[in-house]
Amino acid sequence: MQKLLWKLFPPYEVKLTVEEVKAFFKQREGLGLSNSIIEPQVLALAKDAERVVYAIRIDRMKPDQLALILITNVLGQHFGSGQHHIYRGVLSMTGNDMLALWHQVQSELLKRGYCSEAEVEKDNRWVREQIKGAG
Repeated sequence: MQKLLWKLFPPYEVKLTVEEVKAFFKQREGLGLSNSIIEPQVLALAKDAERVVYAIRIDRMKPDQLALILITNVLGQHFGSGQHHIYRGVLSMTGNDMLALWHQVQSELLKRGYCSEAEVEKDNRWVREQIKGAG
């Protein structure tokens, strides 16, 4: 019953997270080839009320932090899929835009104090490995 109610009347946490996702992509409007691919997938995750409420209430994440993490999760899936590669280890134009988006999100996470330089470097190494191994 609660899932149905949350689908009809999303909790405040979901509304805030969805707003943060939309605001982030609005900044990039017209700048990226990948926005139309990534944004709908991130919004679908941001509307998963059960997980969003848990992340914000229990894990104590902030809505903007959760929005940025959801973007990195979706991007990570795309890098590992090989779908946006010209051939192994070489990204297409859309893939390169996704990589630029990745770096922008990492920069925002760092700037807002949600992660350290070491974590950003670790994540960037992981992304390079994903790109290198897929395609």
